[in-house]
Amino acid sequence: MTDILKKKSELVVEYNDPVEGFKGWLVMDALAHRLCAGGVRVQKGLTSDCVMDLARNMTLKMRISGIRADGVKSGIDYDPQSPGKGEALYRFIRAIRPYVVERYSLGPDLNVSMPELDAIGKRLSIPSVKMAIAKAQGFDLAHFLERYQMLKAPFDHVTLGKIRSGFGLAAACLGVLDFLDISPKQATVAIQGFGGLGGGAAYALHRVGVKVIGLADQQRSLISPNKHSLDISALIRKSQGGLIPDGPGGGIFGDRERIYDVHCDVLVPAAIENAIGSAIARTVAVKAIVPGANLAVTEEAENVLRERGIITIPDFIAGCGGSLSMDGLFGPPSHPSVQDVLNHVEKRMRCIVRKVLERSRSESITPRESALRMCSEAPLYPDSKPYGPLK
Repeated sequence: MTDILKKKSELVVEYNDPVEGFKGWLVMDALAHRLCAGGVRVQKGLTSDCVMDLARNMTLKMRISGIRADGVKSGIDYDPQSPGKGEALYRFIRAIRPYVVERYSLGPDLNVSMPELDAIGKRLSIPSVKMAIAKAQGFDLAHFLERYQMLKAPFDHVTLGKIRSGFGLAAACLGVLDFLDISPKQATVAIQGFGGLGGGAAYALHRVGVKVIGLADQQRSLISPNKHSLDISALIRKSQGGLIPDGPGGGIFGDRERIYDVHCDVLVPAAIENAIGSAIARTVAVKAIVPGANLAVTEEAENVLRERGIITIPDFIAGCGGSLSMDGLFGPPSHPSVQDVLNHVEKRMRCIVRKVLERSRSESITPRESALRMCSEAPLYPDSKPYGPLK
């Protein structure tokens, strides 16, 4: 466990932009396997230390998921609202192109979308920003691209690519409810964040009968006055840019911080880092916290929550739905269906959460300590395909 947390990142590449002077970083946390996987972000004030922490989190996601790959993150210190964002991101990815082609399965992260990455890949003559998977998995390019296109396949109102991470976060919540012996139809949840991750989780939970009684975006909150579920379907249909729309929903609008005052079974911070600090941890009235956003709960807050008997699932578990979906998509010998991929995500996520919480209880340790022990015990398979059963 100590080695995983204290080991230095194995590869750190710093980028200095020749046009605007900003910095960017590519961090491969480990190089034990054929493939590294993780997202790229655009964030004002981003630092190399932050990118290294995020890359470490990705390695933990791989280990806890049983995926034979390592963690990587990249990003630029740049204002995502700037009109130059697209070209700035293009120049950065152009600089790290050799890694994308050979080893780095690149995905979207904060303030970056998959269509943006696809467009940049096209400009750089890269068939897919995830093409490193083809080499690592032993697929010919045509076969790989057929599967990759499945991320654009429809699932209800969205696509597989847009729902997969939120679906995984919802499955983590369901795993916690299983452990607490709370039926989904009796459960209440509040979600901080209504973008792709938070909105996807809200939709997936609402779909199985969980009452989503509170939502918050970057501007305001919407809280049910009577513990009845908000009309998530109507809200998602009219939402734009990750914001809660006016009109539908059946709740009362208020300050965005009111989401932390909602009394419910599970609170889901699914937007920003350090969303829950020690002050919020002392007052929040929930049974469990399931963070979808990376580093959403501070270490101090996690200690306070533990003392109060509130379960906190590590972010590298609740946020690994995207990684599990890649296993479900590229692991089978033949092309799976969209439902096959989502079933794989739900089954694996609920199993991981159950194992972590059962070990936490049996060994009288925190869920984080339980998960880290499981990560440290995960064997490495340097010459194996990253996805699918080990052969």
